[in-house]
Amino acid sequence: MKKWILFLLCVAVAGCTYQGKKFSDYISDPRSIIKDPHFEQYKEERDALESQYLKKEISYADYIQKMKDLDMKYTKEVKERDDKLQSPNL
Repeated sequence: MKKWILFLLCVAVAGCTYQGKKFSDYISDPRSIIKDPHFEQYKEERDALESQYLKKEISYADYIQKMKDLDMKYTKEVKERDDKLQSPNL
């Protein structure tokens, strides 16, 4: 029984090093455990694109096209991830 508890603790600590973060980072910011790295990158790229448009660095047509491309890229990444998670060959 003690070995299982130790094993589960080790797995939890190893799992908490996701994205190069240390266990202490998750203790100080517990909400970061449930962050989706695909969505975080998508959000950053979307914010940068909106900023470019608001600063009038790109036209509205370019903004719309790049936003569609970004949405399609994000949707594809999420679908690939979901397919991998639902694959019976894990």
